[in-house]
Amino acid sequence: MIALLALVAVIGALMWIDRARGGPATNLSRCNLALARADKPPANVLLIGSSRSGVAFDPVAIQGRLQTDLRSDLTVDRIAMGNITLRVSDALLETYLQRRGAPDVVVLEPTFITPRTVARLAPAANGTPSEHYLLTRDLNLMSFGQLLTQPSVAMPYTEPEALSALWQFRLRGAVSRAGALAYQFAKAPFDSWSIEDCERADFAREASWPADFSFAYDDYRIEGPLPDFIFGLRAELEEGAATRDLQDWQTSQPVGRSYPYDFQAGYRQGEMRYFLDMVERALAVGAHVLVVPMPLYGYRIDPAALEYLVKLLPDGVEVLEIYDQIGTDFSTYWYDDAHIEKFPTGVLTTALLSARLETLIEVMAQRD
Repeated sequence: MIALLALVAVIGALMWIDRARGGPATNLSRCNLALARADKPPANVLLIGSSRSGVAFDPVAIQGRLQTDLRSDLTVDRIAMGNITLRVSDALLETYLQRRGAPDVVVLEPTFITPRTVARLAPAANGTPSEHYLLTRDLNLMSFGQLLTQPSVAMPYTEPEALSALWQFRLRGAVSRAGALAYQFAKAPFDSWSIEDCERADFAREASWPADFSFAYDDYRIEGPLPDFIFGLRAELEEGAATRDLQDWQTSQPVGRSYPYDFQAGYRQGEMRYFLDMVERALAVGAHVLVVPMPLYGYRIDPAALEYLVKLLPDGVEVLEIYDQIGTDFSTYWYDDAHIEKFPTGVLTTALLSARLETLIEVMAQRD
């Protein structure tokens, strides 16, 4: 009888973890992790970012272009997840470097939390303070995703708190992770973490996403000489902009606002630590680092904030403002306030990044 009650208690506890912490990793996060842990050499180029990078950069198209223009053995990997935080990005990069080795180029999208993030996650947080909800959510990704290289307790994103509050925060993280690891252990016999079990669709979308939204993965085709292709897409954007109207949601959005990166602000202390850790990790293994900020619709990057970031980054780290590279108005080519439309805007950003990567790889080859 005691054994039966104990079994019921264990099952009940696991069911609670499943409900309260979001369940096991989705196919997208599972396959991104599998990519980081795959038993094969590193790609020449590794991209890490959020859903914005997922739409704007097609890794298969970039790889095909690099192979056509430079060398047939060049490879590209992309790790991208919706609502990813720098805490998770750092863990994924650390896992990739330890398991796979060092890429030649690491492209990083700085995915800082903004008021929009907190507002959109508020319904899921269900009254929990955003800091604690984001910690729990990230531990969910890292634990169910088996990111065992990440420390079991994570620092807050906000500016330093009172010592008692900080320890309460960290204790909650430790308890949450312990429960997640127990659940993960129980689920292990039924889960596969092999990259061989991941298909194209697993890198392109979550089941819960709208039917008309997905990441770019072997969707784009870059044909002909790259400068001519980019020129043609810009012309297409310009021609289309004259006949397209803003969508309903855009008419209520102010434009020209400075994006709230706030790199120097106290409340960014935690995120900046993760971001700079990522940069240092990549540099330590000899990779060239390319930072690609991607603000929301209606925002611009504050020149002062960008200047501060450039000064803060180690020598040799490049910042590429990919949206400025588009070179023409694309305000009517947004899917929503966070993501550009895949066609033709995403094709163009993919081509633009391909062009920059080609130049980088050629320069690096000359140095060697």
